[in-house]
Amino acid sequence: MPISEPLITIGITCYDEGDWLLECWESVLSQTDDRWIAVLVMDGTMHQRTREIFQQLEHHKLRKYAMPTNMGPYPTRNKAFELTETPYHFYLDGDDQLLSDSVAFVLDTFALHPDAGFVYGDYECFGGRDAIWRYPHEVTADDLVEGQPTPGACAYKKQMWEQLGGYASELARGNADYDFLIGAAEAGIKGYHCGQIFYRYRIGHATKVSGSYEQRYHETHEIMVRRHPHFFMNRSRRNRFLALGYKRAAYANYAAGDAKRGAELAWAALRHGMWDGYKLWALVLEGKLPTWGYRSLRSAWRLGRHAIRVLRNGNS
Repeated sequence: MPISEPLITIGITCYDEGDWLLECWESVLSQTDDRWIAVLVMDGTMHQRTREIFQQLEHHKLRKYAMPTNMGPYPTRNKAFELTETPYHFYLDGDDQLLSDSVAFVLDTFALHPDAGFVYGDYECFGGRDAIWRYPHEVTADDLVEGQPTPGACAYKKQMWEQLGGYASELARGNADYDFLIGAAEAGIKGYHCGQIFYRYRIGHATKVSGSYEQRYHETHEIMVRRHPHFFMNRSRRNRFLALGYKRAAYANYAAGDAKRGAELAWAALRHGMWDGYKLWALVLEGKLPTWGYRSLRSAWRLGRHAIRVLRNGNS
């Protein structure tokens, strides 16, 4: 049987996945469309089992590279892109998996839409819980402001990665994929949904998002605004995006026991337009007022709301 010319590189990145990395590799080997090759890039890790599996994996369609030190997920993914010699690159985390038809779905969609810069699909979650994450087929600029509407782990044209300059070094520890997609929108690059579930995402890997990252989440939004002045030229769009970053970081700092920092970030969110954020106001007051003052004000607020409900019920 003749070997098909490879069109897509499956770029697997790993750090501390252990035996999950074997399951990930088995999902690659199960592809029904053989027009793939793979690169496996290991971030600098002391995780012994991951290092053992990295050494053991050998295949005529696989290249391997070990980062000399721990660089973070996105420099590692940049290396996987750099090692890609095919027109397309399929980004795969070492604890996740592909479905057997994932490569076929992606390549069919690229063939159907020659203008596509990237192709994505829905996620099947497994591990900690089972669920299906659906992603929209149409994405607007406002959608990108409210959150990341398409997944980072999907398939890209290698040319797109080169055009955008790869993942931002300033975001090496988080949100570089979000920034990458905003950069694509800013450049007018289109993404297309393949119409299928095409990726299996593991729930429950504790190192995926750290608490310290959540507490500094607003910093990633500030960096993205600086990096994409054209996309954030509209003031209301820029303020909304920054406010969402401050809000998330405010809640994370408060949950971590730093009420003062939570109050500062909540106030930043309010100043950027979230004036109707009741919980944000509560964080500000709790962080700024003495304990007795905050408790007195909260009691007065609750009594006032109760009185309004009583009046409304009496007039109905």
